[in-house]
Amino acid sequence: MSAATDYLRAHGLTAKVTGKRLVVSPASKLTPDVRKYIKAHRLELLAELAANDGQERRSHWRITQDGKPLCIMICDPLTHTEAVSAARWRWPDADVEHN
Repeated sequence: MSAATDYLRAHGLTAKVTGKRLVVSPASKLTPDVRKYIKAHRLELLAELAANDGQERRSHWRITQDGKPLCIMICDPLTHTEAVSAARWRWPDADVEHN
């Protein structure tokens, strides 16, 4: 783990990802300062937790269609499969590359 998860652990908390949600427990130990920290470091916490499941995740994906760039998708850390699913919701025949 790294700095963000170490901070939570130092305060007697654990974090996990459930779906797209960051779940920190036990709730009884969530002080206003810790809640502010979690809000400010949410993406860092998600990335650290995702790094431990063996799948590569990125927050920036290049979306192309017929070899032409459409946009850069900036999002919470996603696997390639998740990024393709998100992009194809809007552009059914889009290709997704890491940026």
